[in-house]
Amino acid sequence: MERFLIIYRGASEPGERQEDRWAAWFEALGPALLDPGSLTQDSIEIPSRLLGPKPSGGSLSGYSVIEAADFDAVVRLAQDCPIFDERGSVEIARLGAGAGAA
Repeated sequence: MERFLIIYRGASEPGERQEDRWAAWFEALGPALLDPGSLTQDSIEIPSRLLGPKPSGGSLSGYSVIEAADFDAVVRLAQDCPIFDERGSVEIARLGAGAGAA
C-alpha cells in the first residue's frame, strides 16, 4: 500500500461547508484515512524571499493523507469527496516511502 496526499482546492467559504458530509466521508474512508488533515480558513504565499508573504492567489482549502494500492484506488476513494459539492476540486500526490511514517 502507498500513501497519498489529497489537497482540496477551491471550496466555498468555511461557513458554507457541509461539515456533516465531510465527517461522513471521512468515516466512510475507514482505515484508508491515515490523517484527516485539516480544512483551511485562508492562506498566504511567499513568492520569493525578497517579496515576503501576500494573500494566496491559489485556492488551497485543506489536505488529508490516504493509504491506497495505487492512483486508481485513491481516485476511486476521492470521487465521493464533499469538495466537489462545494465547487472545488482535489489534487492527489504520491508521498515518498518515508513520508508520514511513525
